[in-house]
Amino acid sequence: MLKKIFFLIFIFFIKINLIYCGIISSSSIESCTLDGTKLAEQDKTNLKCDKKLVVSLYIDSQKENTETFNFQVDEIKDENGKIKKLVMPISVTFKKSETFINYPLVYVQNVAYQPKETVIYKTDYLVTSGCKDLPSDHTCPGANDVNGKLIRDSQGFCCSCSFSDYVGADQNSRANLGCSILGSKSSSAHCLSFSSIKYDVYNVAKTQVEYTITATLTYSYNQSLITQNIILSNSIPTGMDTFSQAIIRIVGDFQSSTQINQFTDKKVVFPFDQPNSINTCMVLDQNFFDLSGLTCNKIGVSYSAFQNQPNGCAALFGSCLQNQIADYYNADSALITSGKKGNYIASQLGTKVKIASGDKNSRSLKIRFDESHRTMLTITLKADSLQYVVNISPAKIINYQIDRFESMSKNGVLRVNVQNTGSINADYKMTIVNCSGDINPINSQEVTIKSKEIYSFVFQVYTTSKLDSSYYCFGDLYNEVAQVIDSVIINFNTSETEIDNGAQSGENSLDGDSLNIGSEFTCDDVCPNLLSFICYYSQLKICATKFALLLTAIIIIVTVIVLCFKFPIIRNILKLIFCCGCFCFKKKNSDISESDNSDKEKIKNKNKIKDDSSIKMKDLTNYNQDFYPNNNNYNYNNNNNNNNNNNLRNRNNKFENEVIGMVRSKTVVYYNRHGSHPGLLKLIKDPLGRHGFVFILNGNSSNVLHLSLKLIYNFISKTPKNDHN
Repeated sequence: MLKKIFFLIFIFFIKINLIYCGIISSSSIESCTLDGTKLAEQDKTNLKCDKKLVVSLYIDSQKENTETFNFQVDEIKDENGKIKKLVMPISVTFKKSETFINYPLVYVQNVAYQPKETVIYKTDYLVTSGCKDLPSDHTCPGANDVNGKLIRDSQGFCCSCSFSDYVGADQNSRANLGCSILGSKSSSAHCLSFSSIKYDVYNVAKTQVEYTITATLTYSYNQSLITQNIILSNSIPTGMDTFSQAIIRIVGDFQSSTQINQFTDKKVVFPFDQPNSINTCMVLDQNFFDLSGLTCNKIGVSYSAFQNQPNGCAALFGSCLQNQIADYYNADSALITSGKKGNYIASQLGTKVKIASGDKNSRSLKIRFDESHRTMLTITLKADSLQYVVNISPAKIINYQIDRFESMSKNGVLRVNVQNTGSINADYKMTIVNCSGDINPINSQEVTIKSKEIYSFVFQVYTTSKLDSSYYCFGDLYNEVAQVIDSVIINFNTSETEIDNGAQSGENSLDGDSLNIGSEFTCDDVCPNLLSFICYYSQLKICATKFALLLTAIIIIVTVIVLCFKFPIIRNILKLIFCCGCFCFKKKNSDISESDNSDKEKIKNKNKIKDDSSIKMKDLTNYNQDFYPNNNNYNYNNNNNNNNNNNLRNRNNKFENEVIGMVRSKTVVYYNRHGSHPGLLKLIKDPLGRHGFVFILNGNSSNVLHLSLKLIYNFISKTPKNDHN
């Protein structure tokens, strides 16, 4: 008859009379029957007993035989099926190893530890170049693939002196070329090669938590003490002893307050010939790499990126080959040598690091997880009573050490040395609390310390202030039952944060010139005037070429002038050369003038006036009627008015000369079209050869008149004089 009895067990027998346990849930005892069948005999996973006990408990990492379960059973059945009585109770002891985070690695490719640029100097001549960078003809040795063919762009590139480098100041060149007419090294071949040291590049696969739990069962059988070990892990989560008295299972792990670093944005590299060296293995950011080889200053740079880099000849030697594995390694080594913590070398990523290697296609990186890591277990066993034992041992804080470090840096490292002064192994917890000022919270640490052993707790201390200051914290040491057994006040100092501006370091002087000309300015930028000789001279460093050309032109002009004065034949030759063009131009204009006269004669015959913008304008309205009186019987020989007559005669001669001049130059006189007179008058020589002029009005043939000078003046003097042009 099956009977099930459930009850809670709360009483445990602990050494040194302290009540503490790591049991999570209540235990239950179940009654069961043994049916003796063959099927039941083969089912070793089920205990065949009248009572069985199921206990759930947790265990921390790095336990060193500090938790013991003792329980008694009335009888067991041996391998022959015989019932045996037990006098000694069965004892179960647990031990958990250190917890490591395993980072499986997937191979990607090999890269060079350090790409290297080599320069080969050559000399350029007037018509030939000493450096060659064609695929078919190249100064660099180049590189061949497995088929013996030249790898594309492996021939490198050439740099040569320009004309301005010869006649002016040398510009910055990659290989510091010697740009002089009589010198050598006027061109250079830049070749890329790779170091013989190769590094394997791996991607990080899904991380795994690794540990082992060893359960040691000790019991007496036939007056003999029998001990069996059951080893559990994530790979083997269940174990059972030989006599099927106990079954132990891993249920799972508790989540720590500190997240496990997954390294999903990292790549792991280490030397091909040193796979297990944690001092040369590095964990680098993904963005440090471009394995296509097409990007300068990335790990994996190729021949194509090197040859096709922009402004390669003006860049610094070694440009495009920066930020390589060697650079990161050397930078980290310098930090470690100076007593600081590195950023990339694997040994700096935790208190304990392992490089595990399997075959050539599988390697892994393992870093110890220093935070508390608890695993939940269940024990199923046949028992009548249970004892859960926790070790408690005295301990003390021996000393602590923390050097002065830079604020807001990762170089604040606190070490607290603790000794187990008791006679048994025990668990301890070290906390750093109640810190003054701007100190980030510090996680506690738990560890098992063997008897008489000294253990050093290592804590990372971070500040939130850039200023230098003095701080203190309290360090408390706890035993397994949460009792403070020792304390210490920790004092330390920090220095001010060192500001680094990187590529923008340095300051400009405010007392200098208004224009600080750097090498990036060209002569056209500072001297835009083509003939600014003084500007060229003041900026001779960047305007040497233009200064030399302008000076040469001036010397040539002065020389030609001197030769012209000294040697007439040269003057005549130059005169012939330059005056030929003037003569031809004048002859052409003469032909055009004759053609225009012919056209105007035709227009005259048709009695039409053609407006021509080349006709001169003359304003005659300033002449009044006193010039020529309207009386036709005016007497020029009046004796009483000799003086007036002389004056009028002079004015008449002046007017006549002016009118004749206007006729010769085809002057047109414009008037406002007010009154009875037309607005457009044109004076043309009398075609009949008489001593008068034709006075054309508005181009109308009916208004063509034969007028004398006097009548012309009389007509003009009667013309309205307002608003004329």
